[in-house]
Amino acid sequence: MKNKIILSVMTLGLITWSCSESPIGQQPIDSIAPGAVSNVNVKNIPGGAILSYTLPDDEDLLYVKAVYNLKEGLAEAKSSLYTDTIKVVGFGDMEPREVSLIAVDRSRNESAPVKVTVNPEEPPVLTIGKTLDLVQDFGGVQGLWTNSNRDEVTVHIVRKDEYGDYQPLETFYTTVIEGSGAARGLDTIPMDFGIYVKDRWGNISPTLYKELTPMFETSFDKTKWSDAKLPNDIGEGAGWGMSRIWDGIYGPGDNGFSSPGGTGVWPQSITIDLGAVGKISRLLLYQRGDAYIFSEGNLKQFEVYGATDLDPTGNWDSWTLLGTFESVKPSGLPLGQHSSEDDDVALVSGENFIMPLDVPPVRWIRIKVLRTWAGGDNFQIGELFVFGDNRSELYQ
Repeated sequence: MKNKIILSVMTLGLITWSCSESPIGQQPIDSIAPGAVSNVNVKNIPGGAILSYTLPDDEDLLYVKAVYNLKEGLAEAKSSLYTDTIKVVGFGDMEPREVSLIAVDRSRNESAPVKVTVNPEEPPVLTIGKTLDLVQDFGGVQGLWTNSNRDEVTVHIVRKDEYGDYQPLETFYTTVIEGSGAARGLDTIPMDFGIYVKDRWGNISPTLYKELTPMFETSFDKTKWSDAKLPNDIGEGAGWGMSRIWDGIYGPGDNGFSSPGGTGVWPQSITIDLGAVGKISRLLLYQRGDAYIFSEGNLKQFEVYGATDLDPTGNWDSWTLLGTFESVKPSGLPLGQHSSEDDDVALVSGENFIMPLDVPPVRWIRIKVLRTWAGGDNFQIGELFVFGDNRSELYQ
């Protein structure tokens, strides 16, 4: 009977403890704090520091954490017992910062903090911010920047409103080395603009301000476009005709123009009658979709030529080179891999190819494809838009 009573009491105790404490995961084994890290060495890096140290001689050591303050609050970085370094990042300036290193054991006991001072080098948000520029563009303004280390940042273009406050126009999520982004659809009057960089920790660069006047821009009416195939142009693949370049169907899916495969002809060209004379500011190109973006026959390197009079022989001497272009994959990932930013550029926002400001007005354009992303024997275009100034009072 005594044994039964003891068992019942023990069982009741376990049930009571279980219900009241609701333990989750590994529970404390002891209450003895581990030793602290020692011999801390600081290597300052852009926007942060790498801390190396000697681990305490504790059998139940679990990890080391660094605790420090960022603009948006307290931050922690953790490193396992299998390494002797920890990286702290997210600082938005080069001011000295205090970092506390704390050893934690398997019972979640914490050591006394070891405090060190780090002196971050210039953070990416400031380095990139120094390269910012804003220039006049057709239909708006264009922001320019250099991000040599492909840091994950956002670039913001703002405009002053009638109350004197700056309001957001465009935001670009980018890791491209030589980046650009435009805010378009604006009137041709002087306006005050600004551009700045922001990182994922909320740090912001100084804003560059400029007064600029957007140039007139409109889209060439695609209902007037037609195939102007010349004798030395490439043909079209079955079911992938030229009109699919301007049919308004693009984005996810498998639509567009394709040249025939297996011709052995390279480079390959096509000719389009725009139906109106105008000065071209840019081409907006959408890729063949689905699994083909930045791959297969999508354009990698190409030239664009223009003419106001069409030579039916196709002789290249009668054409003016308007620009040489290369498609840039934002992520820089290998062929066959792509990021959400790649998807957006290829299928949603499109890829802009900006013409020099001094190009002559033209009616016919000729696209000469030099290389595709996969280097195959044909090329594809999902959809094409042509922008510029084709006002009849100026050019017709």
